[in-house]
Amino acid sequence: MATYTADAVALLVYLVDSLPPRADQIFAEAEAGETLIQAPSTALAEVLYAVSRDKDVRGITLTGTPEETRQALVGEGPISIAPVNDAELVEYAAIVDEFSIHDGMIVASYRAQETDAIITSDEVIEDSEVETVWD
Repeated sequence: MATYTADAVALLVYLVDSLPPRADQIFAEAEAGETLIQAPSTALAEVLYAVSRDKDVRGITLTGTPEETRQALVGEGPISIAPVNDAELVEYAAIVDEFSIHDGMIVASYRAQETDAIITSDEVIEDSEVETVWD
């Protein structure tokens, strides 16, 4: 089964149903149980923070509570939490100078979990030596 790592932007854009076709297909496959999408707890925390601040995503204001969002993504949704453990921290320590803390944790999770690609629109991640999916 294909496995992907999703960053906070991918999760936020998923919540407002505005993913580009390729990313949307992967999320649809995950909803059907055909693909696995993981997100580090740090990315999920970013999403919950954004929801708590009623942030706009693609011109749509996020609604609901952080708990409703967590439930929609993880409880009833297509996202699995990728724990941050020693393997992720080993990977992060090796790349800490290359990325922001958020991007670094996404790349570290991708490497430690050995997922197929990162679902992201982040150009810094796209320009690094990792497989990404978006358009």
